[in-house]
Amino acid sequence: MRTTILWAVLFLSLGPVTAVTADDSLLLVCNKHENTLSFVDPVSLTPIAKITTGPNPHEIVLSADRRFAYLSNYAPPGNTISVIDLVNRKHVRQISTGEFGRIHGAAIAPDGRHAYFTAGQSGYVVEVDTATCKVIRALPTHGKISHMVVVSPDGKRLYTANIVTENVSVIDRASGDLIAQVPCGKGAEGMCFTPDGRHLWVGNQEAGSITIIDVNTHTALETFSCPGMPVRIRFTPDGRRALVASWTDPGELVVLEADTHKEIKRLPVGRQAIGLELSPDRKRVFVGCEHTDGVHVVDLESLSVTGKIMTGDGSDAVAWWTPPETGSSASK
Repeated sequence: MRTTILWAVLFLSLGPVTAVTADDSLLLVCNKHENTLSFVDPVSLTPIAKITTGPNPHEIVLSADRRFAYLSNYAPPGNTISVIDLVNRKHVRQISTGEFGRIHGAAIAPDGRHAYFTAGQSGYVVEVDTATCKVIRALPTHGKISHMVVVSPDGKRLYTANIVTENVSVIDRASGDLIAQVPCGKGAEGMCFTPDGRHLWVGNQEAGSITIIDVNTHTALETFSCPGMPVRIRFTPDGRRALVASWTDPGELVVLEADTHKEIKRLPVGRQAIGLELSPDRKRVFVGCEHTDGVHVVDLESLSVTGKIMTGDGSDAVAWWTPPETGSSASK
């Protein structure tokens, strides 16, 4: 509520309010090597707008009211976070993170009041109050090169994947205290909770493996082989399949049976596949690629590539955006 009031005041003069529907949903794509954000029509697979962002936008999270996006700016010194007004397609603010640089991983609390970003090289997570757009805390991860961060589904814990120390830090969100560090594998980076919230899968990109963490005991249950460079992970909503982006050249999307870890299919997509996002109907997954190979569209029923979207250089982080029930007169 505080976020809505603040930004409503700032943009009061932007024009009349009109209703929008789910048909107005767009795919957001960070083009990190050209400092832009693309708005893509997911039906025609056509970019309909592109705006300038802060430098080197790497990861993206959306506000609870779906009006704003926060993009981590990773290029050195990397001490800013871009705020994007999604309704009006404008870059409206840079949040300074001060001495905490190389901002990379991004996550947001379930209630949307706080967003979290890794300051990887310094081993901290910065906490941003989304109502004031200010950094209010810096929490030590006790790990080296803390690259990605996720918030537990119940909002009580933060998890950071620490590349160099090859582990995951579990942090109490209220106190900022370290609860545990769970050994994983070389290059621990991408993380994703299983749909039931019981386990956290961690992609060890340099080791070519995935570690499964029990979130109740903070222990690694097992590590299994996933050839290539597993850098991002998503699950189908029923939890039966895991989708893994392999950051190889050429890149691949690896489809696994979640229970048995058996490889169902390995699809060639663009070079250095990285970003993953599922469509709301769960029939497609969008796979962003590191440089100029675009975003590949994979049909999850046929397990085939059915389209390709050229958004810009470094199509990395992707997110699905359904506009709020009311917004400005900016149209699709």
